[in-house]
Amino acid sequence: MKTITRFPHQYTETEDCWIPMPDGVKLAAKLWLPDIAQKRGVPTIIEVIPYRKRDIYAPRDAMHHRYFAGHGYASMRIDMRGSGDSDGIQGVFSIGGEADDTVEALKWIAQQPWSDGQVAMFGISWGGFQGIQTANRAPEQLKAVIAQSFAPDRYRYSQVYRGGCVLLRSIRWSSQLFGYKSRPPDPQLVGGKWRKMWMARLENDTPQIVTALQHQAFDRYWSERGVDFRNIKAPFYALSGWADGSYVGAVGETLEHLSTPVKGIIGPWGHRYGHLGMPGPAIGLLQEALRWYDHWMRGKDTGIMREPKLIAWMPRSVPAKPFYAESPGRWVAEDRWPSPSIKPRRFVLNGDGVLADKGGRATRLTWKSPQTLGLACGELMPWFQHGPSPELPGDQRMDDGQSLCFDSPPLKQDLEILGTTSAELTLAVDRPTAFVCVRLCDVAPDGASTRVTYGVFNLTHRDSASRPKKLQPGTEYKISFPLIDSAYSFAKGHRIRVAVSTTYWPLVWPSPEPVTLTLVAGKSALSLPVRPRTRRDDRPPKFKAPESAPPFPRTVLAPGGRNRTIRTDLGKGETVVEVTDSSGRNRYDEIDLVAEARSTERYRVIEDDPLSATAEVTWTWEFERGDWHIRTETRTQVSCTKKDFVIRARLEAYEGKNRVFERDFEERVPRNGN
Repeated sequence: MKTITRFPHQYTETEDCWIPMPDGVKLAAKLWLPDIAQKRGVPTIIEVIPYRKRDIYAPRDAMHHRYFAGHGYASMRIDMRGSGDSDGIQGVFSIGGEADDTVEALKWIAQQPWSDGQVAMFGISWGGFQGIQTANRAPEQLKAVIAQSFAPDRYRYSQVYRGGCVLLRSIRWSSQLFGYKSRPPDPQLVGGKWRKMWMARLENDTPQIVTALQHQAFDRYWSERGVDFRNIKAPFYALSGWADGSYVGAVGETLEHLSTPVKGIIGPWGHRYGHLGMPGPAIGLLQEALRWYDHWMRGKDTGIMREPKLIAWMPRSVPAKPFYAESPGRWVAEDRWPSPSIKPRRFVLNGDGVLADKGGRATRLTWKSPQTLGLACGELMPWFQHGPSPELPGDQRMDDGQSLCFDSPPLKQDLEILGTTSAELTLAVDRPTAFVCVRLCDVAPDGASTRVTYGVFNLTHRDSASRPKKLQPGTEYKISFPLIDSAYSFAKGHRIRVAVSTTYWPLVWPSPEPVTLTLVAGKSALSLPVRPRTRRDDRPPKFKAPESAPPFPRTVLAPGGRNRTIRTDLGKGETVVEVTDSSGRNRYDEIDLVAEARSTERYRVIEDDPLSATAEVTWTWEFERGDWHIRTETRTQVSCTKKDFVIRARLEAYEGKNRVFERDFEERVPRNGN
């Protein structure tokens, strides 16, 4: 990453900018203002997230917003309501509150003397959600959006559910939110009212996993939190990475359904901005952002709208490793999406274990997966917090050995896919509640197996995601469902493998009972989105190298890091996956604040007992300046019975050595097809 210190414009930084809301709440914002704003109004770029603009995210914020200001834009980082130094109480995925506040912020910005009335949005993850949710309101001030790792539908693309299945990631994320909402404002900025604000946050802090599990089907809760593409008027730039399993499919859906000017980039990355992307290659996303904003808010002919609608990374066959710095491959481009040149190719799962273009006779194959299948799954959203760390899926041979597998003959030539792979299965199970997992793998001549993509599907959702219906044991059903969008170049001489199982832990919460699957081979298939090479592939798209402004200064007092371990007790048959994470202990020099975040995740299961599954996540946050020392601790534990999810949680807050707040929570939520 190249650090830029000389810009076309000088700029000033204002720490305490307050944006009033109609109900009297004030949102805290940091403003970077270019020198030309003293003479005439300029366009503004905003990022709205709940991640505290003064400390842990301040280094990244400075890299972006100083860069935009240095190129003549007013740039703002806004703390959402109830987070950082903003007033009020933070909701989570509220129906309209978050977008309502952002729309009001747009109105306020447009009225400032340094504004020309035009506002754009920039963000990843929560910031990306803010972008599409605000665009859904079509405020007149919003002129352009760049959103990465976002979703138009929070049920289908989320950290909570996938294919109607409960993701264990939801427990980690909910516990993280539980901790986020417990953090105090900074008394250096808000003054003596900080303690009252903090106590109000603690009183209103609850474990979000309870709400998430109360809505296991696609109900009104989720539909009210989605967007209607027809409402969006602002030009929209959608980004994600192939390793970012929660959100990558949202890019193709947005390109297909949005009628406003739209473009997309899908890199090889996990849950990180494109200019910070892992695995690489990272791109010059900030330069690309300037081209987008200059086109739509300054009327400059940057050429960006004459370029392909979708640019995507096409990974080459590579041995699976939990971490690698660079993804071998190349950039490919499509002028339209869906692309008329990409055609589905159907591979039939045959009874002899062969994956072929044609189906043989119907053969019923029976399989029962252990509860520990999935240990090579990696993280749902690699590098969500820190990196580099071992978060990618590893060699799949152990998981393949516990699955029903179908292999193609060695490929006679390279085969490339781009888009959505779909599974079409005819099957029966012996339990009323079950899910199925399908993995698409690349098998090298030496037997190494690399996961290309996967999909999970709750069979009680076979007719409707809104109305789960129990299965009749022994009854055969025809089902179809998508796998996560992917791109991949299978090499000549490699085999394509389809692996089918009824467990995928610790990615998916187990079914209430062990499930035996009967798959009708010869009548089940996988359709791959095959992309032919084109002349344009000889002239691949190019991006500039990553660059940014200098980060907010900090001194590392103790380094952080993230690690993932797997332990198996052979006597008990119990496997424990443990993930430890630390931000490190950092002093943010300009505000003389020391901050640290630590977490531990433990996921346990016994190989033949789905009701043994437990997940426990703890978070600790510490802030210190002089004799002001704040610590909050949260613990979330989820277990289950055959009928219920059982949630236990605890929140503690300390001022110095004194515990000033504590609360315990315990809830039982009925299982609804999960």
